[in-house]
Amino acid sequence: MRINIPGQTAALLILCVCSALPITAQQQRVTVDMLVADLASADDARQVRARQLLPLRGAAAAEKIVPLLNDERDLVYFAALRVLEDIIHEANDSEKESVAQTVFSLIAPDTSERQKNVGLRLLPLVVQEKNDLSAVAVLLKDTHFREPARRSLEAMGTQNAILVLCAALSQVEESFQIDILHALLACDIAAHTQYLMPLLETPNPAVQAAALRTLAKTGTPSLLPHAHRIAAASNENAWEAWDGYLQLVDAIALRGGHYETAIAAYRRILNTTPHLLIKSGAISGMGRFGDAAVIPLIVETLQGQEGDKMEAAALEAFHTMTGHAVNRALIEAFPSVSNTMKPAMISLLGKKANLIFLPLLQENVRHENPGIRNESWAALAQSGLPEAVAVFQQFLAEDRMDTKEREDVIQHLYKIALTLQEHANNEGAGKAYLTLYRHTKDAELRAAALDGIRAFPVAEAYDVVLELLENNDLENLPINLMVGVAVNALAAGREEEGRKLMREIMPRLTTTDAVRRAIDAMRTQKPNPEFARALGYITQWYLAGPFHWNKGDAFEGVFIGEPQISLTDSYSEDEKTLAWQLHTSNDTSALFNLMGLLGPIDSAVAFAYIEIEAAEDGPAQIRVGSDDGIRAWVNNEEVLQINIDRGYAIDQNISDITLKQGKNVILMQITQIAGGWAFAARLTYPDGTPLEFTIVEQ
Repeated sequence: MRINIPGQTAALLILCVCSALPITAQQQRVTVDMLVADLASADDARQVRARQLLPLRGAAAAEKIVPLLNDERDLVYFAALRVLEDIIHEANDSEKESVAQTVFSLIAPDTSERQKNVGLRLLPLVVQEKNDLSAVAVLLKDTHFREPARRSLEAMGTQNAILVLCAALSQVEESFQIDILHALLACDIAAHTQYLMPLLETPNPAVQAAALRTLAKTGTPSLLPHAHRIAAASNENAWEAWDGYLQLVDAIALRGGHYETAIAAYRRILNTTPHLLIKSGAISGMGRFGDAAVIPLIVETLQGQEGDKMEAAALEAFHTMTGHAVNRALIEAFPSVSNTMKPAMISLLGKKANLIFLPLLQENVRHENPGIRNESWAALAQSGLPEAVAVFQQFLAEDRMDTKEREDVIQHLYKIALTLQEHANNEGAGKAYLTLYRHTKDAELRAAALDGIRAFPVAEAYDVVLELLENNDLENLPINLMVGVAVNALAAGREEEGRKLMREIMPRLTTTDAVRRAIDAMRTQKPNPEFARALGYITQWYLAGPFHWNKGDAFEGVFIGEPQISLTDSYSEDEKTLAWQLHTSNDTSALFNLMGLLGPIDSAVAFAYIEIEAAEDGPAQIRVGSDDGIRAWVNNEEVLQINIDRGYAIDQNISDITLKQGKNVILMQITQIAGGWAFAARLTYPDGTPLEFTIVEQ
């Protein structure tokens, strides 16, 4: 299939491909003059080639393109302009000065109007601080070129350019003075203020206002009398004058060292300006830079004519200000603000999340205005203060609200519970969820509250847990909830309640999983050996060891005459004498870390001995976990033998045993292959209920 491609399109495609390749020897034979001629031709393909190749010739091409800027054909003019821009952007360091001089040549006295305009447009792309801008200064005084010259100098932004603009102020008419001053607004004029200061005294109010705005950024306090005079006397230029005044005060405050001067100036602006937006700006400035002393002044302004239109600025200022004195001043100011502003201010105080605002928020939940009441509840929730939960508790218990308001308050209570949870305030979150559970009738919220009580069990949840226990609501009573509440009750000094709940809980811990969850809950609390005992753990053992042992020997050897032993015996091992030593575990699961107690060693065994007293004869179970293997005797009868390499876990092995009323003897042999070395053991009834026993003192 043959495709016909027009000649111009084919040329374009070829040139685009060629332009991506290095300059070949054939291309090098194409001179700059030839390419400039192509650019000036009426042939599209030749122009395209010139557009592609001339920027690669750099500064050498720039000078020869300049005459084309006078070409009357727009196609040629714009092509030359684009190529010159490309050369500027692609010039390397060694060519930049030459390219710059070419651009400067465009604004020479003998160049055309078009060339001058192009030169002024391109100068910001090439100018450096060292360049002489006297030619631009000349054009700045020429009514025909002064505006493009001003724009060019503004775009340059160099100190030389700023100096040229400033120096011209005294040599141009007033209307152009204002244009120059506006151009200087974004410039650093600190070194050239002497050129602007006389304009503050000029008879033209518009020039005065523009000069004030330009000088404002310097933050010079001595300008304040000028600022007040110019702003107060202004008419049609009122906005620019007052804006310059405000910007000057902001700059003085930001500069520092003149705090009293700046605050006094803000105060004067508030008292004299007719512009609401300027007043709002002064209020915002006071908020950014002021202290507690400015709050009464802001409130006084709000009480004046059209004060309601400045409330947003006042709220922004109050939000910005911090510190104890500020907080006290905000509390004192609150009664003086309008009822329309009170809800927003209450919301602001809630966001500050400071306990100092709690009494004010608590007081306003009783306000006669429903909007203020509701916003007070919302602010309490947003504050995330755990102390705010008591406010919800009190008011929900009083039950003085109608159904709709009660539902709203309960929603705010749920929000503070979530906030406290996010802030990891477990105690506060637990109390909030407990209050929610007690007062909501919504099924979903009640379920969420119960989930919160489970996650954050507090001592106060004791009654709820007992109620669920009495109703046999085991589905809503996970072990960690019951244990957490009991532990927190004990920690809170409610020992009778805590122990009662423990007694209720322990009979329910009949499975290894339940015990594991209870232990996990307890590990978040302080060590509690009584808890381990209540689970049936043996918390004291007499230990002897270590003795050398090989895994391959299993439990064939005899080390201490086991199972018949005497606590008064001692044993020789590696020229050391090993005797029985009593050890107590404070671990939640009565874990004995033999590596820590007997020392780091591999290929060894140790023995653990204890005598316990049971209340009655009967069947029981011994449940052990070990790292590594373990062997057990009860009343000299072997009940367990596991030769294994493993890590410790709760209740890894369970053996049925028979206990006698009175004293019973238990002996353990624990093996160590390598790594960790530990064990724990507990006694239960056959159904898994923890067994009550006492340890016989030796």
